[in-house]
Amino acid sequence: MASLIAQATAFGVRLARIGGRFTDERTLADYIKYHRAGPARPSAAMRRRFDISVKQCNGCEIYTVAPRAARPTGGVLYLHGGAYVQSILPWHWRFIAHMAGRLGMTFTVPLYPLAPEHDCAAASAVVLDVYGELLARGEAAQPVVMGDSAGGGLALSLTMQAIRAGLARPAALVLLSPWLDVTMTDPTQQELEKVDPLLVRAGPRAAGRWYAGAMSTTDPRVSPLYGDIAGLPPILMFCGTHDILVADARRLAARAAAEHADVEYREEPGLMHVYPMLFFPESRKAQDRIVHFVRDAVGKSQPISAPGLQHGGHAAELIT
Repeated sequence: MASLIAQATAFGVRLARIGGRFTDERTLADYIKYHRAGPARPSAAMRRRFDISVKQCNGCEIYTVAPRAARPTGGVLYLHGGAYVQSILPWHWRFIAHMAGRLGMTFTVPLYPLAPEHDCAAASAVVLDVYGELLARGEAAQPVVMGDSAGGGLALSLTMQAIRAGLARPAALVLLSPWLDVTMTDPTQQELEKVDPLLVRAGPRAAGRWYAGAMSTTDPRVSPLYGDIAGLPPILMFCGTHDILVADARRLAARAAAEHADVEYREEPGLMHVYPMLFFPESRKAQDRIVHFVRDAVGKSQPISAPGLQHGGHAAELIT
C-alpha cells in the first residue's frame, strides 16, 4: 500500500486537476497557444551549490550542472519530461540537484525543441549531438542517460539511435515512468486511467502525434518500445501502478525477460506518475536505488576502445 503522504498527494493532484491541460487535444492546444510558459531556470540556491553553465546547441540551451565539493566522478545526460510539449519545470531542477549532489557527477541537461513547433527528428538531432559531444570530451568512460516520462522515452530512443550510429552506448539507463509508446493504445490503459490522478490518454495521444511529425507514431525513434532492445546497456526502470504509463513499463520488462536484456524493473503499488522524483518514503527508496545502480554501472564501465562496446545481458528483474 502507498504511504499516507503519497495517497494524500494523489488526492490533492486529482482534486486540483493538475493534469487538466492534457484532458483532450483541444485543451492541450489551447494551453500551448495561450498559457505555456518558458523553461524554468536553476534556482539561486542551486547556483550556490553547483557550478552551472549554459550554452547554445542548434538554438537550444544546454545546461551543465557540476558539483563544487569534489572532482566529478562521471557524467549523466538528463532528459526532462513533459509529453514533448512542456519544457523543464522547477521540480525537475530539484531532482537533478539532489541526484548530482548524491552522485557527485556532472549532469548535462539539454532543453530539446518541443512539439508541436518541432518534432522527433529535431529533438533527436539535438540530444544525439549532445551525447556525441559528451563521448568526445572523454571526461568519463561512458555517460549515464537518465530521463523521466517523455524524457525517459527519449533516453531509450537516443540510446537505440546512438548504437545504430556506431557510437559507444551509455554505461546505463535510468528510466522514471518512461513514455515508451506515444500511441496510447495499450488496452490496459483504459482501466489504468481510472486510478491515475494525473494523466488521461487523449491529451498525450495528441502530443505524441505532434511529436512524431512526418514519422509514424510506431517508429522506434518516436516510440522506442517498438525498437530493437538487443545490445542495450543495463536499465533501471521505475513506475507506479496508478500511472497509465505502467502499461509501457510492463511491456518493456516483459520483452526484456523474453529477450534476456538487462532490465531491473521496480513497480510500486498505488504510486503515481514519476514518483521517484517526489518526496514520499517510496521516492527516497527509489533515489537510494538509483544512486547504487549508477555507481555500480559507472564502476563497471570500461574506457571506450571501439564503437558499439557490448556487455552481457541478463533477464529482466521485476521488483515490487
